[in-house]
Amino acid sequence: MFLPSLSATVAGLVAGAALAVPAAATRPGPPLSEPAALLAASLHCIGDPAASARAGRTPVLMIHGTTSNFRANFSWNWDRAFAGEGRARCYVDLPDSGNSDIQVAAEHVVNGIRHLYAATGSRIDLLGHSQGGMIGRWALKYWPDTRGMVDDYVSLAASNHGTTVFAVQCATTPTCTAANWQQRTDSNFLTALNQGPQTWPGISYTQIYTRHDEIVVPNRDESGSSSLPLAPNVSNIAVQDLCRYETVEHFGMAYDNAAWLLGMDALTHPGPAALHRTSTATCGRLLMPAVNPVTFLSDASAALTQSVASTAAAPVLPAEPPLRCYAAQACPRR
Repeated sequence: MFLPSLSATVAGLVAGAALAVPAAATRPGPPLSEPAALLAASLHCIGDPAASARAGRTPVLMIHGTTSNFRANFSWNWDRAFAGEGRARCYVDLPDSGNSDIQVAAEHVVNGIRHLYAATGSRIDLLGHSQGGMIGRWALKYWPDTRGMVDDYVSLAASNHGTTVFAVQCATTPTCTAANWQQRTDSNFLTALNQGPQTWPGISYTQIYTRHDEIVVPNRDESGSSSLPLAPNVSNIAVQDLCRYETVEHFGMAYDNAAWLLGMDALTHPGPAALHRTSTATCGRLLMPAVNPVTFLSDASAALTQSVASTAAAPVLPAEPPLRCYAAQACPRR
C-alpha cells in the first residue's frame, strides 16, 4: 500500500474460509463509473477457476497496496505459492499504482470479484496487502451483491482504520496523493467505511499485522489500525503472536514466513485463521517457502523501486477527494 521506508523489505497478503451468506445481500449497489474497457484491462487471471475450485483450491483475487502493482507486490511471493499448488487466481492493477481515489480503485475490485466468481461458479477468496487489505471492504459495503461471492478475506498489514503517519504527512505538506488523504486516521473515507457494520456474516476475515509496522500506525495490539471488531468470523493476529521474535515491518509482510503460515491456515480451513492450528516449527525463517532466496534481494529492490517511482509520479491534491454520493448518502432519487 504505502511507500515503505528504505529500511523496509516487502509486503504480503493471504485468504481464508467462510460461513453462510445472507440472502438479503443481492442488491448490485451503485453503477460502476469506470469505463468497462479500463476495468477489463486492469484484471488479469491465471488458471481455470472452476477446475481449481473442484479440486478444493478456492481461486483468489489478489489486491496490491498503495504505490505498488501486482508484479511488485505479489508476483515473486504469493503468486508463486499459488502457482505451486495449482490454485487459479486473478489480480487487479489499481489505477495510478493505487495512489489515486480509492473509491475509483474499489470499482476495479468489484469488477474483479464479480468476474472471478462468475468464472469459478462458487465463492472466491481475497488476498490483500496494506490498502489492498482494506479496499475490498469498501467493495463489500457498497456493492452488496459481492458479499455472497466471497468466502475468505485475508489481509496483510491492512489500513482498515488508517494511519497517523499520513495524518501527520498531509497536515504538514500542502498536498498529498488522494490515497494518502483517504488513509489518514479519521479521514472522511475511513469514517464512512467504518460507520455501521465493519464485517459481514458469511465472510471469514483474517487480519494479519506486525507490531513493528512503521506505516500503518498504531498497530501494537488488537486495538490497532489493522484490526476489525471481534466476531466468530474475524481473527486479528500479529505475526508475533505466532512467532514471538518476528521483526518484520510493513513492506516485509508480503514475503514473511509467519504471515504466510497464518494466511494459508485461513485459506485451507473453514473460518478465519486460528493460532492453535498453525505450526510454529518454521518460526525463525525470514522468507515464505515460495520466495526464491537467490533472487530475493533483486525482487525486493524492484518492489521498492516501483513504490519510489510511482510516488514521485503520482498526482497530488490539496484536500481529500469528496465522498461519492452513495457513501455520503446523498445520491438523487431515481
